[in-house]
Amino acid sequence: MDLSINEGTLVVTGGPGDSPSTAIVIKKTPRGLSAAGAEHMMLRKWFGERGTNWTLTRQDLLQTDGKTYDVYEVELSDGGTRSLYFDVTEWLARLGP
Repeated sequence: MDLSINEGTLVVTGGPGDSPSTAIVIKKTPRGLSAAGAEHMMLRKWFGERGTNWTLTRQDLLQTDGKTYDVYEVELSDGGTRSLYFDVTEWLARLGP
């Protein structure tokens, strides 16, 4: 999925993000947008406005099998919950040592 926004294109690949094996991979972010900023932008696109349509109940950084994941748990306005895994390994590598 490519989302064109100001100052460049957000490039993500992967699956639905419901587990590390199907994580949403953050490949590239526009200049000035962090991986976390991109993740929040996607959460807003999928679920609506934070605080109205969903609430962030937990956020963790998970490192396993040589990969780094941002893990979000959100509670939706209908009472359901979702856990989403974002693979930020490549994005972090682009930042350099």
